[in-house]
Amino acid sequence: MPIDNVRLAPMQPGVSVEELKAALGTSWKEPSLQAEGHLHIEEFGTRITADGRLGEVHFRAPFELPPIHGVRMGMPAEELYRLYPGVERISDEREKYGWTMLRTNLSDTLTLGVGIREDVVRIISLTDPTAVYPERPYKYADPSLTKAYDLTMTDPIDLARRPSSGWCYGRPPGIDASRWPVSNGMPLRHAFTVKLPPQYRTLGDEYVAISLFVDEQWETPPASRSVDTGGARRADPGRFDMEFMDNDYTLFWLTEEEFAAPLGAPPAIEGAPVPGWLSKSPLDYFGEFNLPRTAAEQQAKSVFSPGGLAVNELLAAARPPRGWKNLPGTEALDYGWPIEITLREGDPNVGKPAREFRHQNEFSGYIAAYSEEGQALGLERFQDWHAHLGGTMFPIQGYPDFSPFYIEISEIFGGFNFGDGVAQIDLKEMKLEWAC
Repeated sequence: MPIDNVRLAPMQPGVSVEELKAALGTSWKEPSLQAEGHLHIEEFGTRITADGRLGEVHFRAPFELPPIHGVRMGMPAEELYRLYPGVERISDEREKYGWTMLRTNLSDTLTLGVGIREDVVRIISLTDPTAVYPERPYKYADPSLTKAYDLTMTDPIDLARRPSSGWCYGRPPGIDASRWPVSNGMPLRHAFTVKLPPQYRTLGDEYVAISLFVDEQWETPPASRSVDTGGARRADPGRFDMEFMDNDYTLFWLTEEEFAAPLGAPPAIEGAPVPGWLSKSPLDYFGEFNLPRTAAEQQAKSVFSPGGLAVNELLAAARPPRGWKNLPGTEALDYGWPIEITLREGDPNVGKPAREFRHQNEFSGYIAAYSEEGQALGLERFQDWHAHLGGTMFPIQGYPDFSPFYIEISEIFGGFNFGDGVAQIDLKEMKLEWAC
């Protein structure tokens, strides 16, 4: 059913949303939580109140409609000023595109708005200034969140010596074969486990850590039979399954007892292919470029002596392979890269949700790193991390509508393939997004 302009033209503040749905037909779409009631369809716009009525209506040329309180579409500006000599000009960002925006109060509950361009009325709107609208979640700063943290990996160790703050790669604690997540018939890979500082334990004080698993991102998985894990998923209140860009992720919240529990092992699934991360060494599975470097490897890369580079490469090739990255897949699971957590000092964005546009950030006071204000404050100094909790966000493309309780992770932090991008996980909403 197409839009019925005849039924849409009489819309005004106070009309029920049901009447709007009937006029819009199949073009009706429920506004998202982030839209705060705003809805735009072609040359018509509205804002729906918290109790399901219209609080604003906007018509834009070439929408054809009868005069509204004497104002008609296409009316010359001089005629409008004669009709409403006391009309007030308002500041609006559309001015830079040649618009003049005007308004006048018709009553305590009704305001007439007009947009003029090229001396002709091209926008007519009606607004109830007393209307109350739904607000998007995490619109304002959260005063309970006062700290941000940087997460850095250190050289791999045998997980028999359990790192106190968590680790990347290796095996997870407290997740045995019966709980291990499965996708497309194969077990997901453990990426990292981190013990969260108290302010980021959003599921409650009982849950102190998170473990994240990811499905195949580095190889084309062979066809395999599907395995039903619905029963295990429903029975596990600390488990959250997420999907983004055709990849499955599973996040477990762990109690103190689970975090200290024995390391789990992936299930052996009869008839299913063995995933590459189990059958190959980390070097063969991830590739040299996609693996973190130990302190010794970083130092070797930074040391340069004229004429010595080729010699060093020949010597390295002659040495037998050793270290974590050359271990068989099953043996490499006994090792992890410990995570060091350090308090981030001086970040002005702690507790403030990041949003895409400046006007959206005005409510919380968030300062984008590469805005003029962000550059003046030197916020780019916070960009050097493997992962971080809260504070200034550094997305590759758009800002996700996440809470300030988030973790942002690089590809190296657990061996992800984000196309040279980064990911964010909202620890309140249990959502994951990444971009490259």
